Amino acid sequence: MNNWDAIRAHYRECMPIIMSSPADDWAMDAYHWEGKQLLRMTPIEEWLWADIRNANVVMYPQLPVGRFFVDFGHPKAKVAIECDGKQWHTDKQKDADRDAVLQKMGWTVYRFPGFLCREEEDEETHALSRPRRIVGYIGHRHGIRRHAPAEWKDTNDVIRDYLSGLLRIHGHEA
Repeated sequence: MNNWDAIRAHYRECMPIIMSSPADDWAMDAYHWEGKQLLRMTPIEEWLWADIRNANVVMYPQLPVGRFFVDFGHPKAKVAIECDGKQWHTDKQKDADRDAVLQKMGWTVYRFPGFLCREEEDEETHALSRPRRIVGYIGHRHGIRRHAPAEWKDTNDVIRDYLSGLLRIHGHEA
């Protein structure tokens, strides 16, 4: 179980550094959380966290935003990614209400269904998984992707269309 007060206190100390750093660069090591007993992620969060880091997207896990904690967020860009596992996200209206509060605060929230968080790259072709490509697109779109490769300069239609579909499912527009 996470100690939410300790996590909030940790971010309170780190926030000046995060906010003064460029949005597309880490204010702290991306592996800062490894080995610390401060934070525990669910399995789907761990899978998506690996994709976030491998896509070179700067996000911070279990980031406090107002009275909430977002699974992964960037306070300067005001963008969050939520992993919606079946066990915790059965009340779609509650999630929509929460997203509305965050949107009023200027945040953009992307929700990934749990099954998508678990998807891995194709073993035969080594094609990147959809979550890694989508996270990379989100990072590029919000200016929080380190060393974005040239292919992200042109929007990948497949990723954009898939992301638009995910957002429509959750009541948002791309």
